[in-house]
Amino acid sequence: MADRSARRRELPMLACVFLFWFSMYTYPSFFSAYVSDRLLAPEVMTGLIVGAYGFAQMVLPIPLGIVSDLTRRRKLFVTLGLCASLLACAGLIFTEALAAKGAPGAAAHVVALIARGLSGVTAATWVSFSVLYSASYEADEIAPAVSRLMVPQYGSQIIAMLLGAQLAQRLGETAAFALGAAAALGGLVLMRRVPERPPEGERLTLRSFRAVLSDRGLRVGTLLGTLFRLICWGTVLGFVPNWARDMAGFTVAELGFLSVMYLLPNTVMARLSGAYLAPRFGFRAVLAAGFSLVGVACLLYPRALSLWPMMATQALFGVGMGLILPLTLSVAIHDIPDRRRGAAMGVYQAVYGAGVFVGPVAAGWIIASQATPAAGMALNFRVNAALSLLGALLSLALVRGRRASGQESSKSFT
Repeated sequence: MADRSARRRELPMLACVFLFWFSMYTYPSFFSAYVSDRLLAPEVMTGLIVGAYGFAQMVLPIPLGIVSDLTRRRKLFVTLGLCASLLACAGLIFTEALAAKGAPGAAAHVVALIARGLSGVTAATWVSFSVLYSASYEADEIAPAVSRLMVPQYGSQIIAMLLGAQLAQRLGETAAFALGAAAALGGLVLMRRVPERPPEGERLTLRSFRAVLSDRGLRVGTLLGTLFRLICWGTVLGFVPNWARDMAGFTVAELGFLSVMYLLPNTVMARLSGAYLAPRFGFRAVLAAGFSLVGVACLLYPRALSLWPMMATQALFGVGMGLILPLTLSVAIHDIPDRRRGAAMGVYQAVYGAGVFVGPVAAGWIIASQATPAAGMALNFRVNAALSLLGALLSLALVRGRRASGQESSKSFT
């Protein structure tokens, strides 16, 4: 870390990270199934509602990153993001109230679309949160720091999905939405304890922003990160819950456990990926291995027609996911100075937001194009397996893996 005070800042900040993501993840384990079954939305509309989360991430991060660099304020935007999460949960509670009246239709779809978009606004402010955190670290400390950051990020998602699914099963979906709102309120209270250190140096200019855009590491990390989000939101965070419910007979509570089966190995591997595996085996090899494992999982989903095969496939996807996510971010911002990381993270998140938006929409279109939903979902899994293979090949072609042995430059990821 840059100084000892950064260590004292880390604990409340990581606790706030936990609540930040918890507020958004009490319902995604069953949300696509909820939209199609409870709200009676067709496949393409389901994809649009689920993808609204990614649309906000596609549109907002670049302006948010630029403004945060210009104003040198990160904490304000995180606070606004938590407020958006609170409003998103309130909107979903209202959506359920409309559905409870027995006439779900266009009105419920529109409210759900807006609410999911507000959740995407929260995720878009992750630009400011991650920069607020990474400001405490030197360039060579970023990869292990990002791995450490992902423990509360994904650990919160595990707990949120478990609790949310159980509450939805026992008390109804409104209880899961209310739990997310309570976490957002807790995050707003805790955020008051998180200090902010303004970055030093000149403010962002058009010339310096162009320099950020020209950074090769940012371009490569963003490309790989976007491709992975496209895969992830077309499968695990998109229509895998529908497959598990329709083909394997999962209940709402079991869908929560299914989400844990990818989040738990993802959390463990994310902690190991940047801190231990990449320095030893190289960024290129670890990224290629991650994409390969995700591709194998996508090929196995159509054959997973009962509880345990489905759980095992999810776990395999989670291992690959944990290998990929810390490294795409580390590659993207490694050579970017602290005072420019808001803009860099904005570019990174805005572009991968396109993957978050396009993934479920494209998946919905693929599924609807086939004679039956089962055939469509099987085709969707095969398409995402092919995209995973492309990700592995691009990792081998574009990333020069840094090794701890010093065989390659400690500053060179790409």
